[in-house]
Amino acid sequence: MWKFYAMAKLTFLGSCREIGRSAFCLEEHGESVLVDQGVKFVDNPVFPDRISATGLQGVALTHAHLDHSGGIPLILSRNDVSLFCTPATRDLSTLLVEDMFQIAKARLPFAHKDIALVHRRCQSTSYEETIPLGREFELTLFNAGHIPGSAMVSVRANGKRILFTGDFNSIETQLNAGARKNLPKHDIVVTESTYSQRLNAKREEIEAEFIQSVLEALERGGTVLIPAFAVGRSQEIMCIFEKCNLPQKYTVYVDGLARMVNEVVAKHPGYIASPQSFERALKRTESIVSDKDRLRAVKNGGVIISPAGMLKGGPSHMYFKMLYDDSKSSIVLVSFQIPGTPGAELLAKKKMTVGNRTYDVAADVRFHHLSSHSDSAGLMDVLEKIPGDPQFYCVHGEPDSCDALAKKLNDIGRQAHVPQLNESIQF
Repeated sequence: MWKFYAMAKLTFLGSCREIGRSAFCLEEHGESVLVDQGVKFVDNPVFPDRISATGLQGVALTHAHLDHSGGIPLILSRNDVSLFCTPATRDLSTLLVEDMFQIAKARLPFAHKDIALVHRRCQSTSYEETIPLGREFELTLFNAGHIPGSAMVSVRANGKRILFTGDFNSIETQLNAGARKNLPKHDIVVTESTYSQRLNAKREEIEAEFIQSVLEALERGGTVLIPAFAVGRSQEIMCIFEKCNLPQKYTVYVDGLARMVNEVVAKHPGYIASPQSFERALKRTESIVSDKDRLRAVKNGGVIISPAGMLKGGPSHMYFKMLYDDSKSSIVLVSFQIPGTPGAELLAKKKMTVGNRTYDVAADVRFHHLSSHSDSAGLMDVLEKIPGDPQFYCVHGEPDSCDALAKKLNDIGRQAHVPQLNESIQF
């Protein structure tokens, strides 16, 4: 007599050979769980395809960045289920989705009132805490070291354990403790591949060179504009200044969404490396709340930390227009600049287009890559140590990066694959 065993299914709903709209669905015995539901925030925001999974038991969220969280309100508005993430991720996601809504408005497939569901439906989950979901699933979060509150999501299904790394950083930074490395046994690992082809310099060297660039501009009487991501990068820069004892005579200003992120991070001290260091960094900064403040900050000089990190908008455009022709001042970029963004144009040509005008830049332009992702060595340091001989699925990267990580894993005897959009596997 033949025996048929029910199998579980994993579907890759997004982030396949691309960065953006991260989303994965696990199904077993008529129940399902989603991990992430992100957006690819282009002119017309792109979300993961709608799923036909039945019996949704909950949604797990790795971290707050919109490429992972931007579609969460849509899912919660259509399903009466809970959201599982750290309390820091809950609050940061609410802030970022609210900001996205103000920018995108009618181009989003959910209403403003749905954003409140992120907080209302959240079942706050601590690192290392295991939670049952429905009859079939168990969920555990591990520290991912990417931004405050970021997590790797581990789900037990059909007697097997599946790890979704989300974005992770294997090294400790001034803001975040590094990702947990001694992970438990897993059977399947869905991993990011962002910098699988990149090796970073030592963090201490990058920080030292960054500080040197800042001090050179300040000592010649210039103002330093640091376009930075509101979540994570802005706070890390503040902590770097605190660590290196940037002279108090130089004011550190914080503008835009980063100000509100600072307030959220301060409320969740358990999700950063050193709450004491962050508190000291926060005390030495001055918040910018108006155009009058911005004019005063540029006139008085100092350091201005302001979104957006790739100069795509936000207050950084206003500062750029006030500083671009000042040879004493500096624009210091601290994150990867995606091709086609104003920041990438500035780095490549020392010109930048804002609106219909292209500006020739006299200010000094510097780049220091303070990444919150693991580089090639960091990815392998974490992944190759996962016990259990898991099957790896490489996502969240450009096509070449996904292929490169799969090859590195295959070369050390691990089985690795690069899934296609909406591909499903059974186990």
